[in-house]
Amino acid sequence: MDNQNLLLDPTVSLLSDLGMSALSDFHTVQLIIKHCMKAEGVADEEFALQVANQKGFILHGKATRAGRIVAALVDADQDVTEFNIRQISERLDGYRPQANRLNR
Repeated sequence: MDNQNLLLDPTVSLLSDLGMSALSDFHTVQLIIKHCMKAEGVADEEFALQVANQKGFILHGKATRAGRIVAALVDADQDVTEFNIRQISERLDGYRPQANRLNR
């Protein structure tokens, strides 16, 4: 299987392949900023950080769940699209038993 579709393959274990816990917070934030710089076509890290905050990838200086997905996609050299982020997030919900329960 080519690397381009590895994270989107339903047979792949997302938690290990996304490396969400393997990336340090600093490295994760740097990958998010790198993505935002590329997406916005800018070289200004401060502006990219503002974009990341506005998009909900970073909150209070730490990567959010969506931000960790973005970082994992960037780290795996895969396309970062809203569709891919949403698809992976939904698949991760399937791995969490509490996400499938209704709050009572």
